[in-house]
Amino acid sequence: MDLFAAIQESAAGAYVRDSVWLYPSANVTHVLAVLVFFAAVAAMDLRLLGAIRGEPAKALIARLRPLSIAALVVIAFTGATLFVPEALAVSRNPAFQLKMLVLAIGIVNVAVNLRALRSGGEASALARATAAVSLALWLFVAAMGRMIAYL
Repeated sequence: MDLFAAIQESAAGAYVRDSVWLYPSANVTHVLAVLVFFAAVAAMDLRLLGAIRGEPAKALIARLRPLSIAALVVIAFTGATLFVPEALAVSRNPAFQLKMLVLAIGIVNVAVNLRALRSGGEASALARATAAVSLALWLFVAAMGRMIAYL
């Protein structure tokens, strides 16, 4: 907990707390980036699951992956900005802890999905399974993000 107290009491923590616009701007940007991220991920996952037809999954994934990565970078940056001024309290929040755990599982799921796509192709059972799991995991991460304010 000393680490989280140090983060909270750092110059960055004070800067975010003292800024009139930074925290609310980071909050809105975080939510918008989550929307973009989930839209891109959902399109890729739904294509792998066969719910979206048309463009081959490989081509759709190649086109949307950079967007999802960019959105994830924005999410990480704005999430850190939101975390810093309240690091001690947020780190103790069960919704935040669960969000971070499921986020880590989501990243592992992405790695498994990429490996499945490389080895078995888009029609492999593992690629489809990880796509289905992905939809649930990322929705859960977003829900837990919202729950932080209420727990």
